[in-house]
Order: sequence, then C-alpha cells, then structure tokens
Amino acid sequence: MDEAIITATQELLETRLAELDVRLAELEKAPERGSSVSFGKRVGDGTTEAIGRLTEVGVGESLESTRDRVRAALDRIDEGCYGICENCGAAIDPRRLEAAPESTLCIACARTAQRR
Repeated sequence: MDEAIITATQELLETRLAELDVRLAELEKAPERGSSVSFGKRVGDGTTEAIGRLTEVGVGESLESTRDRVRAALDRIDEGCYGICENCGAAIDPRRLEAAPESTLCIACARTAQRR
C-alpha cells in the first residue's frame, strides 16, 4: 500500500480516535441533576432523564466498540500490516478501507464474522 495513503489514513484514524475519546468523556459525566435517576409512575423529568441515560449507555457502548476498532487499525499500521485481513491474510479491498479505514477484515471474513 502507498506510504502517502498509509500516512493520511493514520492521521484520519488518530483524529477519529481523539473525537471518540472526547465524546466518551462527555458521556461519562454525571447528569446535570445528579446521578440518582429512577423511573416514576408518570412520564416526567425523572423518567425522561432515565430514558436519556439508557440511550447514552447504548451510544457509549457503540462508541467504545468503534474506538477499539480504530485502535486496532492504528496498531496494524504500526505493525506494518494495515490493509491485510487479520483473519485470512488477503489484501483488504482499498474501497473498503476508504469507506471504513478502521477495517481489519476483508469483506468475506467480515461477513462470516457477522453471521456468528
């Protein structure tokens, strides 16, 4: 893979990692009204806030998963094996890497992993 593309991809991934870290740090802050959130009998501030926090937990888990994939891709750049499927060893289609630079699996292996 072209060194200029690797450098640009590394910069993109590092920027994405920093953005993910900021978003996760924001989600880790306690809610404005305090950390005591519960569901009430009526839809009101407590229930709305609780539902919002549950949504944030789901978003946080998704962001953490993305952060893990970005870190794995950065590690693969450092190891000199970026763009090679970590499962089968085949080259990952450059179009896939352009669309999702954090990819560490080729399309065939990603489909197989998704089925499991």
